[in-house]
Amino acid sequence: MKAKTKLIALLIALPFFFISCQKSELIDESKSADPVVTGSDNLKSGIVYCGTPLSANLVDFEETIIAGIATIGNDSNKLYVSYELTDDWWIQNAILFVGPASEAGTIHPDGSGNFTPWEWVSPYRHNFFPMDLTQTHTFEIDLNTLDDCFVVVAYINSKNLTTNENKYIWGKSELKCDGYYIDYCKQDCEPPPLGGCETAFAFGGDIANCFLGIKKDGTLNPNGPPSQNFNRWGWTNGPIDTGTYDMEIWAAAGQCDHTNGTLVGTLTVDYDELTGTATITYIMDPGYVMDETHLYVGNNILPMKKNKYTVAPGQYPYIHDGLNGVSSDTYIVDGLSGDIYVVGHAVVCDEE
Repeated sequence: MKAKTKLIALLIALPFFFISCQKSELIDESKSADPVVTGSDNLKSGIVYCGTPLSANLVDFEETIIAGIATIGNDSNKLYVSYELTDDWWIQNAILFVGPASEAGTIHPDGSGNFTPWEWVSPYRHNFFPMDLTQTHTFEIDLNTLDDCFVVVAYINSKNLTTNENKYIWGKSELKCDGYYIDYCKQDCEPPPLGGCETAFAFGGDIANCFLGIKKDGTLNPNGPPSQNFNRWGWTNGPIDTGTYDMEIWAAAGQCDHTNGTLVGTLTVDYDELTGTATITYIMDPGYVMDETHLYVGNNILPMKKNKYTVAPGQYPYIHDGLNGVSSDTYIVDGLSGDIYVVGHAVVCDEE
């Protein structure tokens, strides 16, 4: 489900004409400029990066100045490329390339290349043309629009307000040739902690019905008075016929709202109507385990207890308790027929 964390390597290239460069070592962060941020309203704050972000000095072609730093990293949703200029260097405009190497320019086997920023095109080109000069800016790019690995090329047209100089600046390691491009691979995120144990339910997308929209007589009532419906969150999934279905497992998703919860795993339902057998498997994502599972499989929309519909997991017909922190659990249910509904519940905890 997740891209594997891969080594991020800097490959250096001359911006406007070819130069040979054989070195391929990682960027040296020990000599990066200590940024003094001005115009911080343009800099994204509070980013929680997955893995370790990459930082590079921002230098001119002749390497006579260090004008600031560039930081590249991602969270679970976006790629962030941030510029922080110092020592009275200011951004007049900036162009960023993020995309496949074949669209960036000419990249040679020895790690050098030719780049012309104004020839980059959408959707790989990202422009920043501020109304006023600023020392900071963060580009934000939807991670879902990018391949697992891609090329990043950064370019800034800068101005020094003290000396009135104009400089084209690029990110660079002190061990590298002039200019740069970066081979970047998405970094995996650590699973968000639940802070203990939480109740979790399987969510089948289009075939899921929230308990809060079901009347106590088992009929759907999504827009009816809440007093007529069940008063706890969770989903029943169906009706389903023969086939294999993968459903997300969400923990702590109060009011059946995913934004309140955490995606913790997958419930797989393999149902054969001819044999009347369903195999249901809970699989946790890394970082989570289960202490209990409760399952309903049947023709009714919900399980019944004493001839009344119920959504309480402790009253489901199939229960595995005392699991003591397992990452998977499987049920095989026989004697089924026709279309069925599935309610999959689990008590999910952080893996210690």
